[in-house]
Amino acid sequence: MSEGEGIWAQPLADFRAAAAADKPTPGCGAAAAVTADIGLALVVKGLRISEAHGANPARLKLLRTAEALLGRPGAFADDDMQAFSDYLSAARDGEVEDKQAAARQACAVPLALAHCCLEALELAVDAWPLTDPNVQSDVQAGAVLIHAGLSAALINVDADMSSLDEEATREQAGQTRWRLQREGDALLRLGRT
Repeated sequence: MSEGEGIWAQPLADFRAAAAADKPTPGCGAAAAVTADIGLALVVKGLRISEAHGANPARLKLLRTAEALLGRPGAFADDDMQAFSDYLSAARDGEVEDKQAAARQACAVPLALAHCCLEALELAVDAWPLTDPNVQSDVQAGAVLIHAGLSAALINVDADMSSLDEEATREQAGQTRWRLQREGDALLRLGRT
């Protein structure tokens, strides 16, 4: 997609309508990316408001890191839609090598998104105790949304793995998928204690 044509250039209502439409994209991968980025935005909000009420060097460092990460999870929405469109095109064209390359990419994008979500979730967990009580709910909700994005991205991997012909590639994707889920689940539990 060219600049300005991505999902972030359209109204939220248009994205919702497209997600509800009877077309292949946007699907769960794009929705996962948007959800995770909105969650990260809530974490940034909590850190910014807390920092405005009094400087804290540890919190400021987390804020700068979170601000640098903001937008990265959401960028995977367009990547996911492109990867799935490429897979559908390759499947239609019938070239086995092209189809397998597209299938690998269709798995790689949500795995990369899940890695990014894990990084964002770790930030959220670290941020929660450093935020003012009046905005801890934003940070906690942000963590839940980031975890939801991670989990939805991994559900996308589950769906895409069946398209991989090589057993070793499927096995590697599956192991990575379950490792990311376990790490994300553990972080979310840590954030709730």
